[in-house]
Amino acid sequence: MRKRFFISILFLTIIVKLSSGQAVPFLNYMSDTRTAAMGNAGYVLQSAFAAQRNTAAVFQDTLRPTEIAVSYLLWQPQDANNKLVNIGGYTRFKNFSIAAGAHFNNMPAVEKTSDNGNITGIFTPSEYALELGLGYKISAKVAAGATVRYFGSDLGGTKKASAVAADVSLLYSKESLSVGLGFSNLGTKTDYGNSKYSLPTRTNTGAAYSYSITKKHSLTGVMDAAYQLSPDNTGFAGGIGAEYAYDNLLCLRTGYHFEDEKIGASYGTAGCGVHFSGISIDFAYIIAPSDNVMNQTMLVSLKWAR
Repeated sequence: MRKRFFISILFLTIIVKLSSGQAVPFLNYMSDTRTAAMGNAGYVLQSAFAAQRNTAAVFQDTLRPTEIAVSYLLWQPQDANNKLVNIGGYTRFKNFSIAAGAHFNNMPAVEKTSDNGNITGIFTPSEYALELGLGYKISAKVAAGATVRYFGSDLGGTKKASAVAADVSLLYSKESLSVGLGFSNLGTKTDYGNSKYSLPTRTNTGAAYSYSITKKHSLTGVMDAAYQLSPDNTGFAGGIGAEYAYDNLLCLRTGYHFEDEKIGASYGTAGCGVHFSGISIDFAYIIAPSDNVMNQTMLVSLKWAR
């Protein structure tokens, strides 16, 4: 088992070397509300949005073999003011899992003008991504995952592009501890007709530890680190966060997220969730100064699990 684990890590490293892959930054926007409230960390936590985050992580929790969720993200309302709808879900069998997801990114409307500066119409730029992922449980403690992603971008007129990307990941879990490694958005460059742009490719690592205080009270801590490999937009990103859960009914979350200025902004996070009879409603809010582009960013989601 140990030999297969190290062979898998070597395989992931070779793959990332083959990709030179910054356009379509929405591929790295938050979609999972639980982890968004925990410093946008939790790379190794099980999520209905596994196809967008880490397909291997669906084996992290054996209690929920199926999850389906939808989330709505208000991204940088004082700056970019994008609105994203994210859909995700997975189902797990004995040693295999299937995950799927979709992003829909709607940007503010812009005016179209003629060469003389006259307004000729209004256009709303948009982007989308569709994902399909597979997971495999290599052993009792090790799982692997891979996702294929197709996305399109329409910025108006002839400024249209599409490309294919892939994610690969590994997860190691033992009792209350989980650690993971992966690469995201490995793929072709996007071509809008005038030039080609690299994808926001990242190498990702994460760890999580859960502790039961009593039968009804538990804590989960997470820590992530990532490095963006895009030639013109390289930099580090990371997060740390915590979740308090009461009797699987109520959750309170907080954290801090750091990003190099070349690829994003740093901010604090807070959120909560309520769960009842397989239904979960979660909310996350970004805590940042008024001059921070992430100020007032928020995410809400609805999830069903069984």
